[in-house]
Amino acid sequence: MQNTHEQIFFNFSYFALKLLGKGLYSNPWTAISELVANGLDAKATNVKILIDMSNKESSTIEIFDCGHGMGYHDLANKYVLIGRNRRDDNDIDEITKRELMGRKGIGKLAALYLSNCFYLISKTEEEHSAWCLDMTNINDSDIPSLNRINDKSIDIKSNEEWEKLKTGTMIKLLNVDLTSIGFYTIEGLKARLADFYLLRELKGRIEISVINSRNEPIVFSQVGKSIAFKNFYAFYNNTSMNPDLSTSVYISSSISSVNETLRPVQILDVSDFAGTSGKQKFMTEKGALTEEELTYEMKGWIGIHTSIQKNDAIRNDSEYLRNKAYHPNQLRLYVRNKLAVENFLDYLKNTQVFNNYIEGEISFDILDSDVLGDIATSNRQDFIADDERVQILINILRPIINALINSRVIIGKKIRAEEETIREEEKREEEEARKKAEEEKRKAEEARKKAEKEKTEAETARRQAEKESEDSKKKANRYHEQNKVLFSTINEDQESFAAKVHLAKTNALAIKNSISTLAQKIKINDFMELESIAISSDRILSSLKYSALAKFNIEDEYITEDIFIFIEQLIKSVLARQYSEIRFNVSKADTFSMRFSPQNIALVFDNLVSNSKKSNSTIVNIDLSKEDTYAKFVFSDNGDGFPNNVDNQELFEFALSYTGGTGIGLYNVSRVVKKMRGSVIAESNITKGARFTIKVK
Repeated sequence: MQNTHEQIFFNFSYFALKLLGKGLYSNPWTAISELVANGLDAKATNVKILIDMSNKESSTIEIFDCGHGMGYHDLANKYVLIGRNRRDDNDIDEITKRELMGRKGIGKLAALYLSNCFYLISKTEEEHSAWCLDMTNINDSDIPSLNRINDKSIDIKSNEEWEKLKTGTMIKLLNVDLTSIGFYTIEGLKARLADFYLLRELKGRIEISVINSRNEPIVFSQVGKSIAFKNFYAFYNNTSMNPDLSTSVYISSSISSVNETLRPVQILDVSDFAGTSGKQKFMTEKGALTEEELTYEMKGWIGIHTSIQKNDAIRNDSEYLRNKAYHPNQLRLYVRNKLAVENFLDYLKNTQVFNNYIEGEISFDILDSDVLGDIATSNRQDFIADDERVQILINILRPIINALINSRVIIGKKIRAEEETIREEEKREEEEARKKAEEEKRKAEEARKKAEKEKTEAETARRQAEKESEDSKKKANRYHEQNKVLFSTINEDQESFAAKVHLAKTNALAIKNSISTLAQKIKINDFMELESIAISSDRILSSLKYSALAKFNIEDEYITEDIFIFIEQLIKSVLARQYSEIRFNVSKADTFSMRFSPQNIALVFDNLVSNSKKSNSTIVNIDLSKEDTYAKFVFSDNGDGFPNNVDNQELFEFALSYTGGTGIGLYNVSRVVKKMRGSVIAESNITKGARFTIKVK
């Protein structure tokens, strides 16, 4: 503009430009995002960012797009005009105006925030040009200017990609100081830049390449959000997007069972929050102040995390806090798809404990309406809090935020209740365990005392047993001495005696046979005297056999001794000699002292062994034991046994024989045992031989 006598125009100095640039932005990423937004507003479908940080104190940044570019006319009349409202440009259609992110025409100052020297290279369908703004060697009062240069003199690092574009604009920034931002990975930068745009609504694609060392290849990758959707416990969403939520999540607890319990994710019903859109009358600034009814709508999603502690959150989503650029406790507000407020939660002034668990992305475009006043703060990163549009948004969000926090509070209380129940149960179990331990300790003490008592009693019993054993040995020795006398080795007198009693044995045997013959001719029940004669003759016969091989005191019919020792000696000293073809096995585990008649015992075993011989037995086993108050004799052999069709009780009938004998032996055994208050049982259901079980009182 040329000054006249009637009109004088303001001119911006380099100092004013630098001052504006430095005051508008708080960090490099905000400035870079502003330059990217300029490319998207130029109808670019792709914006690329190259950051060469191989020398962080003097970094290089190249931002270029495939938009329509700028010719000389656009640069001279539009670009260098600070504060030009593009939405008032008559060369732009209404649809494009509604989509424009920028409004005030000051986004270009972002380049001055980053660098004192930058190149602007642009190409349209008609022309290509390159320009430089260099403030390194100028006075603050000098008027800034773009100076045309030869684009071939510019070292474009991403020239391979730039040359592919027919139209577009590149901003190349030199000597950018990035030492204050620390080291970010490419993923970190992508996530950081992604936060500045509502990517799901953008028509353009943003790509970035970061070089951290010399000779590192240039590789562009798409900018994307880094949001841990699977870590949300409760969620609100009134957009068409379908986030990758989990159906259930873990919420941390110090108690293992509670910590490992999955909790169902809560989805808030959008219909419960009907006030997200509406109409209201506002005072417009279009021309004269007038009241105009405008529509508004809050669109977006908001969630509350299970936890913002990394170790707890990554159990649900491994992407949580994967890089330093991502801050989960933010409610990002977008206007016209561009970040307007980094964390709108600050406006709600909510002090509830779970407020910093909230994360979301919302848009409320009426905050930047063309017909309403500009309510952005001087740094373009906030809004005037008491403006009625901001208050509408606060009132829309407050019930949603409260509902999300309330759901997290409820599950928190439930978890604490579960923890308390388990702790009470653990206390009860600990108390029971303590009581059980005390009871076991008491029982152990009682058992110890009992063991000591039993040990003492056992020692006493042992001593008593030793004494009784000694007494028993003495008594047994006495029995053995008696039986040694009773069953002594046959001497000359016994042989003489045996010869003399031979005639008596022959006669006694003749009597026994005669009785058997007579019994077969008449009924024994009619002649009870035959029973007495049969038993007496059998006792005489057994006594004679017994007396022939032992020193038998016939004056004492009954003796009181250990009957088991007597039987053992009877078998070994008498019957084993008489029946040498039979092997006798005698076993006894007890002692049993009683009053008995040696003649009767001799009768019993003589008849049993005699039958075994007749049934072709070669082995006879005799087991002697005590059963209550009875002496028990089990006599068994390996002979022919009894016929299968014989009733075992018939074996003991008078004059009935199955071995070719007289039929009186077993009858006499039965009668003698009964007189001793005992019983005899014959067993034939065995594999081989016969077995008799005798018990006497």
